[in-house]
Amino acid sequence: MNQDCTVPPVWEELRDLIAERDGGVVYLLGSTDLGKSTLCRYLVTELAARDTAAYLDCDTGQASIGPPATAGLALFSGEPPHLRQTILRFVGSPSPQGHLIQELVSTTRLLDEARSLGTRYVVIDSPGWVRGSAASEFQVRMIDLLNPDLLVAIQKEDELAAILANFRSRSGMTLRLIDPSPHAQVRSRFWRARYRQERFRSYFAGHTRSEIPLEGTGFHGKIPDSFRDDDWQNLLIALCDRDMRVISLAIVERLDIPAGVLRIRVPPADLSQVSSIQVGSMKLEPGVEFLE
Repeated sequence: MNQDCTVPPVWEELRDLIAERDGGVVYLLGSTDLGKSTLCRYLVTELAARDTAAYLDCDTGQASIGPPATAGLALFSGEPPHLRQTILRFVGSPSPQGHLIQELVSTTRLLDEARSLGTRYVVIDSPGWVRGSAASEFQVRMIDLLNPDLLVAIQKEDELAAILANFRSRSGMTLRLIDPSPHAQVRSRFWRARYRQERFRSYFAGHTRSEIPLEGTGFHGKIPDSFRDDDWQNLLIALCDRDMRVISLAIVERLDIPAGVLRIRVPPADLSQVSSIQVGSMKLEPGVEFLE
């Protein structure tokens, strides 16, 4: 959570505005490569020195709390900030496209978790998907559902105008429009793909083979239409507890119907509390290379 760049004055103003409210939810809206995540980390670091602060990361493509395809909640307190708890939810893809319901529900449930744990400040790092009519509608629904106290929009020109027009007079919501960070770095699509590969490779390092009984286990998400091995092999899935929080991600080796088990590769984890399996739309080949 340490900052390695000069803090723009507008960031300090945002910090003070949030602190003056004595709590609340902040939603950061903006495309990729504008410094959104860095601003989130700065705000959480500063606010954690005052009280419990949460970083809610729902940018599944460049996830920083959990592995790609997950939305994560990290609770911090103290100075320097101490990580108190981490909770993950599975979206199933590095992009909200095709997973809008999973993205909306995961983020909403994580915000509920933060509130139930008595978190005073919640800073939400939103997906960088903002261009086009579908993205605009997604962001409008996300903001409407989460109903943040402060909406911080980072834009280069006016690419967020269609989204922001819906909230300029929203009761109880303050809107702040700021310029991109001068320290923001432009990342290529190739860099982003490699970043996800490395995160997955690190996450699955030391994985073992295991199996989950099919009987009594719930299935949800992007479930294949058939039981053929080709449709299930190498699918990225989440092993979830009874509240659908992620216990661990896993990679399907085989759906073994005759044996009544799902054979998987999974990092070391306690699988005794697995209640359901959420199926994603991504596949990871045996070398844990991301297949796009």
